[in-house]
Amino acid sequence: MNVLIVEDDPMVEFIHRNYLEKGGQFQNIYSAGSIREAEHLLADKVVDLLLLDIHLKDGNGLELLTRLRKSDHGTEVILITAANEAQTVKEGLHLGVVDYLIKPFTNERFQQSIALFQQRQQALEQDNLQQETIDRLVQAATEQTIPGAAANFLDKGLSADTLQRIKTGIHTFKEPFTIQQLSEKTGLSHVSVRKYVTYLEEHHAIRSDVIYTKVGRPYKVFYRI
Repeated sequence: MNVLIVEDDPMVEFIHRNYLEKGGQFQNIYSAGSIREAEHLLADKVVDLLLLDIHLKDGNGLELLTRLRKSDHGTEVILITAANEAQTVKEGLHLGVVDYLIKPFTNERFQQSIALFQQRQQALEQDNLQQETIDRLVQAATEQTIPGAAANFLDKGLSADTLQRIKTGIHTFKEPFTIQQLSEKTGLSHVSVRKYVTYLEEHHAIRSDVIYTKVGRPYKVFYRI
């Protein structure tokens, strides 16, 4: 997958690039310092994800996003900006962004946003989607863009923040993982991890398999769906 950073502040662009390189999810990381440069790159390169600032030296990033939507350009977009006015956020959400990040933010929050993009990509690769899959996509987007909204969906005793932490940890595994490995990755106790993994499996976000060995007890591994 390829990603394009549209950001006119070199230091901020460096931070975004560093976060992306740490995540290791993208084959190519392109950069553009202006809307004009971004449009040239989008016309020439295959870009799966656009990290788009709003206040750019040659215009408004939302104008670029509007043109992309009108031309049916399939690139997913995460807005990364200092603009936190309600009307601006509303316009970005209406234009179908994956997420809306307000500067400054942590690498952990950034990786949550990338994980949300990956969830959408994987789900939408299917020809047809079941209602439960669509529900998960809508729920995940709501959890990210509307703080506290996830509480309406979760079982009693589960935290939206901890669930997202678990999801982010899961998306770092390219191979099947165990409760022990996820616990080490997230820094959470085995008991907590098991509770959230059970919730995700019940909601078909992950699946499990039992591994039998010649010596010792069988153990469970989990797979992303």
